[in-house]
Amino acid sequence: MRLLAVSAVLAAGPALARGACGFDSVDLKTSPGFKIAVSSDYKVLEDTGAGVKYGLYCGSQPPSGVDGVSQWFKAPVGSAGVRVPAASGFLEALGLRDKLAAAEAPANLTNICLDASKISTLGADGSSAGDPGVDVVFAASAGGDGGRAVRLPSDDSLAPLQKAEWIKFVAAFFNQEKAAAALFDGISSAYACHKGNLQHLKTPPHAYWVQYVAGSGGAKPTYSIVASAYQKTLLADAGAVGDTKTPPADPADVAAFHDAVKDADFVVDQTALTQMGSRASEWYRDFGYTDPQNSGVAFLRSRSIWRTDGYTSKSGVSNFPEFGYVRPDLALQDLISVLEPTYNATYHHRWMLWLGGTNEDTETVGPDNYNCASPWLASVAKCSPRTDFVGGDPAASNTPSDADKGSGGSGSSSSGRAGKIAAGILGAIAVVGLVVVGLHYYNRHRRDARIRVLSQSRHGAEGIGLRGPQGFV
Repeated sequence: MRLLAVSAVLAAGPALARGACGFDSVDLKTSPGFKIAVSSDYKVLEDTGAGVKYGLYCGSQPPSGVDGVSQWFKAPVGSAGVRVPAASGFLEALGLRDKLAAAEAPANLTNICLDASKISTLGADGSSAGDPGVDVVFAASAGGDGGRAVRLPSDDSLAPLQKAEWIKFVAAFFNQEKAAAALFDGISSAYACHKGNLQHLKTPPHAYWVQYVAGSGGAKPTYSIVASAYQKTLLADAGAVGDTKTPPADPADVAAFHDAVKDADFVVDQTALTQMGSRASEWYRDFGYTDPQNSGVAFLRSRSIWRTDGYTSKSGVSNFPEFGYVRPDLALQDLISVLEPTYNATYHHRWMLWLGGTNEDTETVGPDNYNCASPWLASVAKCSPRTDFVGGDPAASNTPSDADKGSGGSGSSSSGRAGKIAAGILGAIAVVGLVVVGLHYYNRHRRDARIRVLSQSRHGAEGIGLRGPQGFV
């Protein structure tokens, strides 16, 4: 009977003889820059951006005769290392955090569900031929770490959903493509829904993503409106207009930069600021704004300057590169909560940091906002399509006051955008003052009239006409 079984396997052909893997085939939705081709006992992952192919097999040895494969891996892999923060986020979202065994900088991982003391440190030189001690390393470039490094995009050249779809690439090494596809479908559906809901604004906000880079080696500092696909797409999908000005021809021309962004209601900054606790002052100084409150520029007067590093580890490492890229639907809602806070007044943004305040109110990743047993990174909330949202009041300000921000607050107020907070407060005080003064003079008039009537009634008949009802108004 055993001989018959062996004979049947051999008769089925060489593919089945090597062992059919039952690999899942999944579709790609966004042209993310990679392809997955599945055969009966192997699959090939092609990184079209880098021009590299990786093979995954399930048998005792890699198949022969497969063209162009640079490196073979036995699937599913048992352990992984990360040099790109988003790889850690992908593993967390897939429920594979236990597979993360090495990192370039374990202390910089912000996922509280990981025990950094049990994660080994990868060598600083990813191109070394040394054994990394893990089956695969997700890095910014391919070929390093003893040939076990595979590339994940580490820049912002991909749109948010394109970048997030790389979760399927990571999942393929663990035979978890179906789980990745299901999660990505939920993410992309939610993203499309929120994007669609923001396409009916009467007055779309003007917003720019900006960056300052200090000069070095005699070079001048540069000031730029970030034009990468990730930032431009996220702003546009949040309902913002960000292409009304042409970026300065000379990135070192600060005056031209000022002119280019002067129509902004908001800016989102990605400068490498270092002066923790006084980054607002550092930002104004870097960008050459000496008197922002008297500049006449809307976003400066309303202090509508934001960043994406408002959710950090205890040591201050931003969580966005690790989790934010994994969940573009949440990144989009974060941005919407700043630009149009009345869209969902109950939404609590995770990553956005208001740089215009005085307390740099960041939130630390912890068990009160991230549950390892039920992680929000792997759960997508339903979005309901709507066509009734036309935006907030463009004549007022969305920017929170320091009191609004508070500890762990959402940082959004119920007012509109691009107004003048101080002027609004002073205006309200002035109105109250006028009312008080008016009441004072009104009451004094009433008192004087009464005294005058009483006096006239005592001193002659000429006061009789003043004693009617109209005399005691």
